[in-house]
Amino acid sequence: MSIPHHLSTQLLELKSDEEIKVIIKDQEECLEIYKDTQHKLDAFNKFSKARYQQVHKHFEIHTKLLKQVKGDLDTVFIKLRKIKNQLALKYPNEFETVLQKFPPPQVEDD
Repeated sequence: MSIPHHLSTQLLELKSDEEIKVIIKDQEECLEIYKDTQHKLDAFNKFSKARYQQVHKHFEIHTKLLKQVKGDLDTVFIKLRKIKNQLALKYPNEFETVLQKFPPPQVEDD
């Protein structure tokens, strides 16, 4: 006689039929709870996937917009520096007076 068969025979001898029915009923309840939990987790995972896709799409759009804005601002600041340099060359005395009255702000690097 094999070990599993011997073990199952001993377990059956130790328990009455009513106790075995209670054990089977408990196992079935556990299985139902497991299936219900698995169904809820599947639904939650599907919902999370859909929300992630929406958020990711918005994130990509906003990232692209920020890169465009940065490029536009870089262009604007380059043009402003060119104009400022041209004015400094054309009107050096007035430019020096303005710099003394309104010094440029000191920005610390991070």
